[in-house]
Amino acid sequence: MSPSSSQPSCEVQILNTLRDANGKPVSGRLLGIELGISRAAVWKRVEGLRKSGYQVESYPRKGYVLVAEPDTPTAEAVSSFISRDVLADGLFAAKKIQFFTNLDSTNVYAGKIARDGALDGTVVVADCQSKGRGRLGRVWDSPSGVNLYFSLILRPLIEPRYAAQLTLLTGLALAETISVAGADDVEIKWPNDLLLGGKKVAGILTEMSVEENRVQFVVVGVGINVNVETSDLTPQIGKIAATLTGHLKKKVKRSAFLADFLNRFLGWYRLYLAKGFAPIRSIWLERSRIKGRWVQVNLVDESFSGVAIDLDVDGFLLVKRDDTDKEARVLAGDVLLLKKDC
Repeated sequence: MSPSSSQPSCEVQILNTLRDANGKPVSGRLLGIELGISRAAVWKRVEGLRKSGYQVESYPRKGYVLVAEPDTPTAEAVSSFISRDVLADGLFAAKKIQFFTNLDSTNVYAGKIARDGALDGTVVVADCQSKGRGRLGRVWDSPSGVNLYFSLILRPLIEPRYAAQLTLLTGLALAETISVAGADDVEIKWPNDLLLGGKKVAGILTEMSVEENRVQFVVVGVGINVNVETSDLTPQIGKIAATLTGHLKKKVKRSAFLADFLNRFLGWYRLYLAKGFAPIRSIWLERSRIKGRWVQVNLVDESFSGVAIDLDVDGFLLVKRDDTDKEARVLAGDVLLLKKDC
């Protein structure tokens, strides 16, 4: 059911019209006029929605009513919640959203199709991952039917050393989305985690392909614990993880959440491409509240603690080490937020 342009498909337009009706019947004739198709074509598309899990009731001489929707982030479900302005922009056009019931890893698959020429703005979404992974090769628990796992393919005209800035931009958009969902105490932890109550609710994995010192493409992978219960995660992960449903005490609609993220990401991404990292940096610092925090930095060959004092212009963390009293530029590694503030 992929549309041939950035305009919503007929199925998406039917969903939007039925949602706007708030439980009142909408006639097939009216839908046909709105879409420029016959009543028989409307019926065919409604049948397609039903096969996709949407509960649409028909009432003789009255029309169709949308009774219930599945919580599956399919291309049509996600695109039906994306704002018209974002669809018109074209970066995240509905036809670029690819949904899979199961993948080994959305990042692995996105990297493969990016090398094969997948378009800028392609979104790969999986309901389940068999080999989900996070930063530094860690496993990302990816059960089906409850969470969000997706990867964005981006082709920005930037130098490789700036690619890490896209992780921070993604974290900012994701923090906004989580906050709007109701968890306004979400924290961004440098460089790629989001925390609720000090526990990890989401992670970002950014990978890139470089050719002749230019970025050929960047894959930004995101995993979010949406509706999973921590008791259903592996014990090792469950004790350090947070979930949106556990924090909010209610279920979150995954397709609407992903669409809201794409709406917000696009705004930050267009700002970044137009004005660089500076405006992202200042707002990220404000949102993360990391300045002045006591942190522990774990690198491959050493660990140290100190005070986080700033992000540099490239997006790397600056820490004043407590052992040397000198400023260290942290390019990679794990950064733990300690309870002691300075």
